[in-house]
Amino acid sequence: MNTVTLTYDSRNSLAMSILQSIAQSGVFFVSETSNYNPDFVKKIKTSEEQFAAGNYKSIKTEDLWK
Repeated sequence: MNTVTLTYDSRNSLAMSILQSIAQSGVFFVSETSNYNPDFVKKIKTSEEQFAAGNYKSIKTEDLWK
């Protein structure tokens, strides 16, 4: 068995379509791994949840350099 590593932009619909086709073929095993530190990912996801819940501060542009 040979291993092939693909690097792709997950926002690219063509790349995602190709990967889905490969995964559905049953011939290949697709493994998703992240290059990011798991603690960093957790921190970002927590921040996104807090923002969605309305727990954030908004600063006006004119107040940035005071």
